[in-house]
Amino acid sequence: MNDMAAARPSGAPVAAAAPAIELKDLTMRFGADGPSPVLAVDRVSFSLAPGEFVSLIGPSGCGKTTILNLLTGLLHETPEGKLEVLGKPPREGNPDIAYMLARDSLLPWRTALENAAYGMEIRGVPKQERETRALDLLKQVGLGDFADKYPKALSHGMRQRCALARTFALDSPVLLMDEPFGALDAQTKLTLEDVLMNLWSAHRKTVVFVTHDLAEAIALSDRVVVMSARPGRIIADVPIDLPRPRSVRKLQSDHRFHDLYAQLWGLLEQGTTGDE
Repeated sequence: MNDMAAARPSGAPVAAAAPAIELKDLTMRFGADGPSPVLAVDRVSFSLAPGEFVSLIGPSGCGKTTILNLLTGLLHETPEGKLEVLGKPPREGNPDIAYMLARDSLLPWRTALENAAYGMEIRGVPKQERETRALDLLKQVGLGDFADKYPKALSHGMRQRCALARTFALDSPVLLMDEPFGALDAQTKLTLEDVLMNLWSAHRKTVVFVTHDLAEAIALSDRVVVMSARPGRIIADVPIDLPRPRSVRKLQSDHRFHDLYAQLWGLLEQGTTGDE
């Protein structure tokens, strides 16, 4: 099923606003001109209003990361259907997009401050401005006292905090996040989810967040889009009607959280078995 399975929750951005991201009948075939093309994404349609936080979940290989890469313009093969970011087709190097990967990708010869400012440096932001902004973001993620430390002196979780600061420092209206906390231990992941929620609440970026963690998707998102096994299709678009602000830890005692978890788990099983 390709249509949205549920309406947006009350309090979500109004439908009248132009979508920040829009996909309509998006289809992606790799090697389309070759003898054995691979259908990765099949007629996927969904959109995000400005400031909305949407997670993509689904089995490995269902096309979640492919969608992110298409939104950035990093894939040079041409998809079918409509794909727009802020009303325009994707293009490589679009300053309206910041992309955070699973790995922190910090440069070992740069301090935390220099790493947090690196994206702005590439974009030509003057040194004083980028360092001021980067330091402010480091303070917001709890690394203000480690601005002069090199990555080798930082724990894995601290490195991801630095990468998170670098991403938000770009001040792009659209953030794409590909399992940024997937390799962290459970306690560190919960801490960084709360940090991300605080940053998102303060800056209200439009976020597409890829994860395999259902609890993470529920805690962070306005909606969760569930995809089937390859070729990736939309199984459901589930509104998360839990009130904000949220505490990831406190949600564990909320029965609505567990009801949503069970619902998403059932949908994932449906998408894996192909029982649509």
